[in-house]
Amino acid sequence: MIDATAWEPLAASLLSTSAAIALGAALLEALLPWPARFRLGAVLPLLVRLGRRVYRPDGSPRQQWQAGLLALLVVWLPCAAGLWAVRNLSLSEPLFDLLFLLLMLESRPLRELAKATRALANQETLVVARLQVAPWLRRETGSLSVMGLVKAVSETCALRLVGQWAGPLLGFALAGVQGALLWRLAQLMNQAWSPKSREFEHFGRAASALYQGLCAPVILLLALPLWLTQLCLGQLPGLGARLRAALPWPYPAMGCLLSLVASATHTRLGGPRYYQGQLVRLPVLGDGAEPDAGLPLRLLNRLALIGWGWMGLALLLTTLELVRG
Repeated sequence: MIDATAWEPLAASLLSTSAAIALGAALLEALLPWPARFRLGAVLPLLVRLGRRVYRPDGSPRQQWQAGLLALLVVWLPCAAGLWAVRNLSLSEPLFDLLFLLLMLESRPLRELAKATRALANQETLVVARLQVAPWLRRETGSLSVMGLVKAVSETCALRLVGQWAGPLLGFALAGVQGALLWRLAQLMNQAWSPKSREFEHFGRAASALYQGLCAPVILLLALPLWLTQLCLGQLPGLGARLRAALPWPYPAMGCLLSLVASATHTRLGGPRYYQGQLVRLPVLGDGAEPDAGLPLRLLNRLALIGWGWMGLALLLTTLELVRG
């Protein structure tokens, strides 16, 4: 008969590990309704106002880039110092880490957006759907067709899941709460000071470079199962051409991820779009059919399933290490 008391120290040690905390925070974030005003994304308008105060519209591109780099430090250093001080004062560091990581994650709003798009993406409610997705998209939405709207939401959901969910989880696994904070702040600053905006065309390049660098390992982990699946299905010959076609994407790593996701779902993403009245032609990703209204939710579920798989593997390896130790 197994002595239950012998497992109590093991269970206590397991619950305080990074793998268990990350899995617990992801579960709570998926299950608990979280008011929008208490989500970290609510600070986005504050970051936009900060950027407008710091950047120099009359400066040279180099001066604006330097101002953007200074703004990164102005945001990151006080937040990191405050987080370190508060964590040291907490009564339970694992509980603090769990609650803080729960604050960093935002996948639930993306699922709500995907479900709303599935319900509204038709000719009868197209105007309402455009208004629904306008705050989420950088591109112009006034002339989007049903297919264009579905493509835009699909790309946005997939890319934001990297920065709002998978990125903070990987950052926590590598560097604790400070890593999760860095990943999430990088995503918010890149979103607030996007180089796609004429206002922050040069100012936002530092935040954009930081965000691209941080997203690269996250995208690699999410893309690896998709690549292996296509390899097993014998689709490797055309895979290289599809990935090369994604390199002109503004963020090449994200373009490759979208290309793999489009191939896995047998749909097409990418293509031309308008940013502030200017037509931008991006490559078409995938060679399948045109997307339907359920594509955004399918993409989210597929990428989230890969993330859950990595977290489960990390928890399993952690448990085996504790048992062996």
